Amino acid sequence: MMKRSHILAAAGLTAAAALTPATSALAARPALLGIQDDRLAHTTENPAPRMALVASTKAKIVRVDLRWDLVAASRPKRPASPADAAYDWSHYDRVVAAARARKVNVLFTIWGTPGWAADPRVPVSGGLPAFGRRPKRAADAGAFATAAAKRYAPRGVHMWETWNEPNIPIFWQPQFRRSGGRWVPDSPRAYAAVAKAMYRGIHRVDRRAKVAGAVTAPAGEKNPQTCGVQPNCRIMPDVFVRALNARGLRPPMDAVSHHPYPLRPPSNRNFAGASYIDLYNLPRFTSAVDRTYLRGKPIWLTEFGVSTRRVPEYPFNTNEANQARWLRDAVTRVRRTPRVKVFVWYLLQDHPTWKSGLLRENGSRKPSFAVFRRLAR
Repeated sequence: MMKRSHILAAAGLTAAAALTPATSALAARPALLGIQDDRLAHTTENPAPRMALVASTKAKIVRVDLRWDLVAASRPKRPASPADAAYDWSHYDRVVAAARARKVNVLFTIWGTPGWAADPRVPVSGGLPAFGRRPKRAADAGAFATAAAKRYAPRGVHMWETWNEPNIPIFWQPQFRRSGGRWVPDSPRAYAAVAKAMYRGIHRVDRRAKVAGAVTAPAGEKNPQTCGVQPNCRIMPDVFVRALNARGLRPPMDAVSHHPYPLRPPSNRNFAGASYIDLYNLPRFTSAVDRTYLRGKPIWLTEFGVSTRRVPEYPFNTNEANQARWLRDAVTRVRRTPRVKVFVWYLLQDHPTWKSGLLRENGSRKPSFAVFRRLAR
């Protein structure tokens, strides 16, 4: 989907981990509620008033895109050092400071390949963004994650995701390669190397860190041989996770992330043959996870939202009253599922291309704002 683009027992931190007041108060809760505010990733945005809005929702977590391509526009000479002159952390420093002031925990999602780090064998084509090209060297991504953890772990950031939606071509290219006259998944292989490097880099710096992987988008192609223009084909999330189980891949992760956006109203029917995995057939995702080396890992649902207007990137939508009801239904479901430890609503405020906010584009509150606030509190 096009958009933008643990806290102790709740997410598996050890009892010895130092917790902020926000995390310690809710350590035993089965699913911590978070929010994403895309404006926090805009380098021209003042994070302080945005974080005040986040805090007003009573969210315990704020998910923020940590854009590798924006922080490291040029190649660093000492890539594992946050002090390298090529790095510009200034905006994210302000984001973290604003979050600490409001006692909100930051979940950083690292993604976006800088031009200097992109695999030159992957052309920019099909109208896809250049930041989605896979890195040429996994070690470059790992060094950046190391530098980020060195800078932000001392400032209280211990939650991370290794990339965003690597099973779709907006964020990872290519998804498939030709083999024996057929299209076969390729992104799991390349992603696994990057995820390994990032996980190890973060944990080398911060033993308290919780690093989630996979971070899959909900929909994919049931038959990639017939999906049309290959650069735009996607891999189904359960297929992607199973592919990570291949010998020699198996990237370590402390939790498995998924984005179970709904393509239908709330339902108790599980369509086993569907080409998507939303919140209402989530057992299909957890079953896929449990048939791999990731068996029993916590699940983080780090993007979920219901649009109140049709937009080209996400046509499924409903009215504002239903959005509030379906939000309540979603939180009820995840809190009845002990495996789910984090649930992030996407997003805080509408913008021209995405309309699932708790706030309208003009900043006024939808009914869902009050519902989220009550549930989070």
